[in-house]
Amino acid sequence: MSHRLFSLVGKTAVVTGAGANGGIGHAIALGLAQAGAQLAVSDIDAAGLRRTSEELEALGCEYLEVPGDSAVPAAVEALFAEVDGRFGKLDILVNVPFVFPSRERPHEVSLETWNRMFAVNVTGYFLCVRQALPRMLERGGSIINIGSNAGVSALGRGAFAYSCTKGAIHMMTRELAVEYAGAGIRTNAILPAQTMTPGLQQHLQDPVFRATVLPRIVGGLPKGRLMAPAELVGAAVFLASDAAAGVNGVLLPVDGGNLALNASGTYR
Repeated sequence: MSHRLFSLVGKTAVVTGAGANGGIGHAIALGLAQAGAQLAVSDIDAAGLRRTSEELEALGCEYLEVPGDSAVPAAVEALFAEVDGRFGKLDILVNVPFVFPSRERPHEVSLETWNRMFAVNVTGYFLCVRQALPRMLERGGSIINIGSNAGVSALGRGAFAYSCTKGAIHMMTRELAVEYAGAGIRTNAILPAQTMTPGLQQHLQDPVFRATVLPRIVGGLPKGRLMAPAELVGAAVFLASDAAAGVNGVLLPVDGGNLALNASGTYR
């Protein structure tokens, strides 16, 4: 009986940043589908989104594919209008997209970079939340934001603007949890540590990063390795499901023990 609490059969989910580029949104979209949800998937990468859709089709999932930039209000409005037309309801929203274009010290960050990071990493989440909430008010729902360990404690090494955006997402999560708990809408965030996404893989092409930064990162992960996107799926399915009916406003680390490790601690 208890395993039925984790079932998403009969639920409709929107996952942004769901393109098949090996990232977090891709893994979560497939995981929600495997748990029984019907999905609307969106991504700025139309080709990657097509591949995700093909994988959903292979799983027998009923899905809707809507390419678009979640930082653009008109694109977000179009996404949710299509959800209305296809499914007529919304139970789950998973906000995933984020950019981390470069590692720059605070005094080096341009206004253009700052604004772009906030547009994608924060405003895009807000735009989707603003569309999702009216659709959930009558029936309840679950909103899941992708936060980061970088929004909890400072990373340094040029993560300033990114960390500021993730700190904003954490507070957005808590405020929404408080505002809408009475309507049966739960809002939680998953906080990964450094995860082997395409963005991180790009940084790993830099020999200096591999030689100096990567050992420091792994030294802060008691697992002894980087996280994998698939390791976030279980937490997403849990938070989306009735098993988490009493879970609201939680910033859930899925970080291999990173935030549990004291800055001067060691696991070796």
